[in-house]
Amino acid sequence: MIPPLSEGCSQASLNREALCADTSTIEQHPMPLKSGFSLLEMDKKLIREHAIQIRDALFGCTTEVQVEASAAFARYLSKVGINQDNYWLFMRLLMTNNPWVVDELLHDREPRLLFSTILPTKELIDAAFEALFSRHPDEIYVPALLAFLGIIQNAYFDPDDGYRLRRITIMDINALGKFLLKNEGQDHPLNALILDILDRLSQIGRYYPEPDKNILSQQAFSVRYAYFDKTRDLVDAIPEPLLVRVPDRLGVPPEEDYQELAKKRKERRRDARGRFVKEKP
Repeated sequence: MIPPLSEGCSQASLNREALCADTSTIEQHPMPLKSGFSLLEMDKKLIREHAIQIRDALFGCTTEVQVEASAAFARYLSKVGINQDNYWLFMRLLMTNNPWVVDELLHDREPRLLFSTILPTKELIDAAFEALFSRHPDEIYVPALLAFLGIIQNAYFDPDDGYRLRRITIMDINALGKFLLKNEGQDHPLNALILDILDRLSQIGRYYPEPDKNILSQQAFSVRYAYFDKTRDLVDAIPEPLLVRVPDRLGVPPEEDYQELAKKRKERRRDARGRFVKEKP
């Protein structure tokens, strides 16, 4: 049996009291709602805690799955475009030296101009030269090599200004010269770029002379001359160990289905903004 309502109370008033009780309970135990800032902090925490796993996925390129993850991220970055906030990500992906990743990153850009909108810094120039030091001729994927050389060309367009930004060394000049293709003409894209850089470096100290600059200028001239002189070889100006040609043996491809997808994307027509053009059935 339902007990009778107490005096002075009605069913409606009891309902209101129950509702008020429920509301007070909700106010005492609010649901944890994440704001945009909280989500950002949580994302940062997740990235910090899983930095090694994320690094392996994006930059490892030692397994097929890693290459696919890196290539997908490179494609995303390529769509975003390079800027002062993300250019180190572009640099790091180039350093993977994986053709599938580099191709997705560069898309239809001219490699040597990739960093042309980025103000050269000592750290960026250091990274470019380290990339040259780290591999033998034929070991660096050519589009990536052209991108590294583009950074150096931009930095030392005026060699004295570049020298103030980062002091170049004999080893730097040798690292540049080792990628010259003696059997190819000077109009070969790689030769043309390296010869242009060496030509500018051979003029270092022209306006602000220093003894050290004279030595650097002579070495840049010697390497350049060794290329043009038919009676000489590059080894006459560059240490022989640097000139050993070692083909890249670490270029892991993605799985076959991803390769097919990437090839189809390259074959599809795009509009002026890089978007796929809808093909007629």
